[in-house]
Amino acid sequence: MAFSASQRVLDATGLKCPQPVLKLSVLSAEMKSGEILEIIGDCPTFEKDVSSWCSRLKKTLILMRDEGNDRKHALILF
Repeated sequence: MAFSASQRVLDATGLKCPQPVLKLSVLSAEMKSGEILEIIGDCPTFEKDVSSWCSRLKKTLILMRDEGNDRKHALILF
């Protein structure tokens, strides 16, 4: 899936809850409106944690894709 050059990637593979969401929160301060962040993780609660974070902060979760082997990709629109 291709997006504009305003897409950034956060690889949280190997990090366990709550580290992926903490890193997401830190990086979100740098994100501008209209930018897309791809976050990759393999934590068992990754999908639920990222979805909850988006709901709380009113960000749009564009996609949550399961890559297998517990690895998931999420696209978030800021």
